[in-house]
Amino acid sequence: MSKNTKLIFGIGVVLLVVIILAAGIRNHFMRDESSDKTWSDSGNTMQAVYLKKENGNSLFVNLEAEYPFTGTIPEGELYDEKGEKIKEQDLKNGDVVNIYGNGIMAQSYPAQYHGITKIERTKQASQKYTQKYGHYLDELFPEKDPAQLPYLNVCYTDELASVAVMIPEALSYTWTYEENGERTTITTDAPHILQTEPTEVTKLSEPMSIELEFDEKPESIQILSWDDSLLGQYQDSTAEIQEGTSVEVQENEKGNPEFTAQPGCVYLVQGQWENGIVDYSFRMPAK
Repeated sequence: MSKNTKLIFGIGVVLLVVIILAAGIRNHFMRDESSDKTWSDSGNTMQAVYLKKENGNSLFVNLEAEYPFTGTIPEGELYDEKGEKIKEQDLKNGDVVNIYGNGIMAQSYPAQYHGITKIERTKQASQKYTQKYGHYLDELFPEKDPAQLPYLNVCYTDELASVAVMIPEALSYTWTYEENGERTTITTDAPHILQTEPTEVTKLSEPMSIELEFDEKPESIQILSWDDSLLGQYQDSTAEIQEGTSVEVQENEKGNPEFTAQPGCVYLVQGQWENGIVDYSFRMPAK
């Protein structure tokens, strides 16, 4: 072997060793670095802490960006540390979870993650995180004004995501509350649901299971439905308004009312609490 050949061979061996060492160092740091990351390479997996108040209000905090957000926990896709299925009520304040989904976060405060597809608990009741982020619960869920009515979220799951639509205000109500030792009753004189413009939840092409999520569970609930083609027909009419059709309601595993919505219908939900009765309205137009 000539001198030049030996020299070239030696340089090649040295370069190969340097490359191998560099790759090993790079992999070492990449492993150490990734252990602290809260997002997977796909960008659609997030590490978060679950925070929950005694009254049931809950939210998540993204542990990387440290912002609060709400999200619907997908039914049948919640798991513990061993990979076994658990229910939402099994989650405790301070539980650390991995959240899988489409990665699309609605820009609001708190943010809203409608596209959650799966949640895995990785650590239970971390006091470190409840102490650090617990202030979000007090900020976003302050003690309720006794005059404030229960609010309603209409929840459903389609091929894209689990969605919760908040009904912005009650249609009508009779509500009694006590403040500073005085009892007050407020009663509204609202128009019939067919004389209003109910909130649109989603367009349907076929029947869909709908969950009603109240911040305070009602003692009882009744649902009536009408064909949404009747909306607006009684604005200036003295004709007797058609009665609604009673809808069958069941309680799901979370203890929330659930029913099957039909395309092209408007719904009146009447809840009864110790403090009174509140009516909510929404519609499901046909596609």
